Amino acid sequence: LFKIAQFAMQTTLNLDIELNLPIEDDSDDRGEDEIDFEGIDDDLARFQKDAIIKQALNQGVDLRDYSKNIEIELHEVELESVRQYVSHSGRVVELSKEIQSCDLILARMQEMLLGFQADLGGISEEILHLQRESISLNVRLKNRKSSEALLAKFLKNIVVSPELVSAILSTEINEGFLSALSELNQKLKYVRMEAKDEENLGSLEVKPSETLAAKEAEPILETLKTKSCAKIREYLLGKISELRKPKTNVQMIQKTGLLKYKYLMRFLCENAPEIGEEIKHVYIESMGRTICSLFRSYYASLMRMELEVATKTDLIAVEEAAFKAMFSSKVDLSKRGDAFCLGNRDKVMDAIEQPPILLHLAQAEGKKMPYEVILRSLLKHLVDSATSEYLFVREFFQDLSQETFQRTFERTLSLFVDNLNSQLFSCYDAIGLLLSIKLVHAYRMVMQRRRIPSLDHFFDRYNVLLWPRFKAVIDLNLKSISLASTKKLGLIDLTTHYVTRRYAEFSASISTLQKGLDNLVLGIGGEEMLHNDIHLLRNEVLKLLKRISKELVTFKHMTVFLINNYDLILTVFKERAILDEEFETFEEMLNEERANFVDEALKQRYGRLIVFVQSNENLSEGDPINESLASLLARDFAGTWKSALEEINQEVLSSFSSFRNGMEVLKEVLTQLLLFYTRFQEIVKRHWKVPPAFANDIVPTSAILTEIKKYSTFYAV
Repeated sequence: LFKIAQFAMQTTLNLDIELNLPIEDDSDDRGEDEIDFEGIDDDLARFQKDAIIKQALNQGVDLRDYSKNIEIELHEVELESVRQYVSHSGRVVELSKEIQSCDLILARMQEMLLGFQADLGGISEEILHLQRESISLNVRLKNRKSSEALLAKFLKNIVVSPELVSAILSTEINEGFLSALSELNQKLKYVRMEAKDEENLGSLEVKPSETLAAKEAEPILETLKTKSCAKIREYLLGKISELRKPKTNVQMIQKTGLLKYKYLMRFLCENAPEIGEEIKHVYIESMGRTICSLFRSYYASLMRMELEVATKTDLIAVEEAAFKAMFSSKVDLSKRGDAFCLGNRDKVMDAIEQPPILLHLAQAEGKKMPYEVILRSLLKHLVDSATSEYLFVREFFQDLSQETFQRTFERTLSLFVDNLNSQLFSCYDAIGLLLSIKLVHAYRMVMQRRRIPSLDHFFDRYNVLLWPRFKAVIDLNLKSISLASTKKLGLIDLTTHYVTRRYAEFSASISTLQKGLDNLVLGIGGEEMLHNDIHLLRNEVLKLLKRISKELVTFKHMTVFLINNYDLILTVFKERAILDEEFETFEEMLNEERANFVDEALKQRYGRLIVFVQSNENLSEGDPINESLASLLARDFAGTWKSALEEINQEVLSSFSSFRNGMEVLKEVLTQLLLFYTRFQEIVKRHWKVPPAFANDIVPTSAILTEIKKYSTFYAV
């Protein structure tokens, strides 16, 4: 109802405002002016959206009547409100008084706040003034501090304190002297400063060398520099002279007497380079002579313990007269293989990182050692000394060009090369030479792992000397084989020849050491050269063995000789695990000679039987066969086969020194004999449908097999 009344009142109000006419009851006069209905549509649309008004309109309520009722009710409400106001007039008066009192209080507070505002305005101006003063003072303080720092740096680098003078002139070389020397060097650099350096001069407009203070301090600093250089020179020359004393621990002096005070050398290089060069020259001479002397003595002591493995007569095919024992016409067999057998000499490659030989221990034990063991100890000592010296020179002299190191070690490296030249002049030990080549490469790898290239040229020179000598020794052995006279190689019998033993050991040793050469890249063409030389040795030995075998009387003896020698070579190769092309070649040669021996052994006893089998086994059934010959062969075999087996067994045992080789040969002979006799039986069965008269003379195969088992213990049927 209230919303409907509000709608009615709003509509009436709009009419009153828009028409500017009073609304009277029961009057339809509108005046002469035209009524403006603008806005009524909007009001109607707005009120129609209200649900209550919309419902009232739908029910046909008269808005004018309803508006009058509302006005009456409002009038009554107004009168009621006046009555309530009158009834509470006392309280309203009190409220009015309180409001007036509050107004007074608020007025006083306003006056107070206005006073505070004025005071704050004055304080704000004072704060701004103080802020400007603070900024000004801060700038002046910063400028004064900057000036103070520059002045302090200037004074610090110019003023020469009594303590500094005392430390330079009277103090021994120690940590305190180093500290004073560093301070003096800094002052000298500052005073000498010519170009403008913002980092050291800051905003100063003058260079230190142009100031009066610097000009006064410079003579004093130069005097202190001269005194310092003299003291440093005396100290360093004294320490270097100690290096020349016998039994001096060089590394200890370098560490505690030189490296600890390496700044001394730096000071000399910066302030007195001529003295620095003098010190370096004296050190190079002194240390170079000291190291060379130590290695010369060490080498001489080691060489007194050298075990001579090979001489010029230790060749594969040397004449027998060259190594006969003294006071005897017999050959000294005890030293036939020393220069050709590797043995455990390759163990030296496992000792690359082991310490050098201690002379007093080796001398006390009375040791004798081959040259490669001595070389390992020398090279180990050399690489360790070179490593220590290289690092010392880089740190003490600040020399990154290796010049100082090379000049220091020049004598020592030349000594090594000269000693090697002297050793190689009379060296005929091919195994020792090849081990030496591998040792040189191994220590080159050690230096590469340490990232020290200072000995690369030295190792190249060593290889240039070792490879040609190794090739020369190989060529001497090749020449001894190719030019060997069978008449001068000693007694020739069916057993293995000493040349074969030497070749087998030598070839196996070289092949064993050659296994690592392909990965080492020891020299340009060195691996291929060695491979070719091994093939040449094999071919020359085969030719020599053929020539020696021709000195024997019969073809069977020649065959036995070759079988024994080939078997020895293969046995040595198997022991050394050499199963390469060389092994396959000799294995083929051995099988060929065994086949020749089998043929000879059977032809000697059953030649006619073999010819008969070979002539008749391809004939057809109707072809004629000499029955009398077949009968004769059957009776002959039946009467002699047991004794023939015994003869073959005895011949094999006496001909072949190796039991294993003899059993292999015996197995092949008996197998071929059984095969030929079996083929003979097949011929008889095929051409005689009815057993012939000599059928009873044919020996059963089972009987032959039973007899064979007696002679071949390791032969499985």
